[in-house]
Amino acid sequence: MSQQKLAATVLVPFFLVLGGCGSSADIEAAKNLSKVGQKANLAFEKIANDLYQSCLRAADYTPLQSLSNAGINEARIKKEKSCYENQQSEPNLFNYINPKTTPKEASQALNKGNLVIMNYLIALGQLASDDLINYDPELNSIQESLVKIPKIQTDVVDAGTAIARFLFRVFSEQERRSTLKDAVLANDQSLIFYIDGFSKAINKGYINGALETEKTAVDNYYRKYLGNIINVVNSSRLEGIGVVLRDQTIVDLDRDWKITKSAIVEKQKIAENYVAILKKISQDHHKIKEMYQKDENPSPTEIRKMVKTYVKEIDELVQQSNKVFK
Repeated sequence: MSQQKLAATVLVPFFLVLGGCGSSADIEAAKNLSKVGQKANLAFEKIANDLYQSCLRAADYTPLQSLSNAGINEARIKKEKSCYENQQSEPNLFNYINPKTTPKEASQALNKGNLVIMNYLIALGQLASDDLINYDPELNSIQESLVKIPKIQTDVVDAGTAIARFLFRVFSEQERRSTLKDAVLANDQSLIFYIDGFSKAINKGYINGALETEKTAVDNYYRKYLGNIINVVNSSRLEGIGVVLRDQTIVDLDRDWKITKSAIVEKQKIAENYVAILKKISQDHHKIKEMYQKDENPSPTEIRKMVKTYVKEIDELVQQSNKVFK
């Protein structure tokens, strides 16, 4: 089953949580939010998948190391394989994430880890609107996927697994015995803890992990070739066209270096924005729990106030991701 649209998981559920089924105007507002969320889901998939792509790009920036035709890119090929094959003889580029997890597996794990949050929020929306709960079969083996998330902790895996078990219990009930209030009160602590751990994993494994490793590879690559050119120039006597070509080559390489680094930084910012959205989801869920504990029934006005900032931020996230992720 493919990932559900983020609108249903981030925006619509909170609209329904506080406002119930609501008026036709409320339903129309939810539909408009859904359009934004459909794009946002694609943005997250790009973030998760880019962890693996970042490893491949870093491998491409391994300098050619042989003067002979045979084996000139042997080091590149070796590092590229480490992105999707567990290397027995030596640690791979992402061994600091998990010795048994390749960057390709880590990307897949991030996508599945996000399913925990999305499916839980979908369930909130379905409970609020009195619809039957849908259940993603991928959650049955979610623990196996969560342990492969970069820098994930055991207790965070346990929190995500607990949410998945709750979803299965609600889904498997023939008669509706769980209520929205039950769900929020039962899962608030797990959701807060899981989103916090999942966000840290994105930070450590992708933002400050894969992308920082790629930055280092890029820097080493351009320093090597620019250094070689400058050293050759300093030891040679160039005249006329030779001087022009030398200077232009240096300028071009330096420009490409800056552009490449800038693209990496932009990807880090996009992922940071996504993490910020996750944290707001966690905070809003906790606010809902506190309202229920006080026997208060949140109003549609309150939900609209909560999700108002999401609309602008997610739209900006989508626009940025479409420009940066190719």
